[in-house]
Amino acid sequence: MTREEATAEAARLTREHPNRATRSWLAREATPGEWTVVRIGLPSRGPTVDTQESKPRPPQADDPRPAFWRDVGGPYAG
Repeated sequence: MTREEATAEAARLTREHPNRATRSWLAREATPGEWTVVRIGLPSRGPTVDTQESKPRPPQADDPRPAFWRDVGGPYAG
């Protein structure tokens, strides 16, 4: 089977197969110059990840340092 024939057959099978939601068909080179059609099972299309809502973050605490250290940068600020 040539590559074009295998690709056309894979497309036809993918289109017409009764279980096309869970199966796909592809053309594959078996030996150099010889092509074949292979079936690939696809995972189910259901939800894959559970979702969780995050809790709101608590408000940021006030800076406990004295005002001089907060505003100027401490006793070593120039």
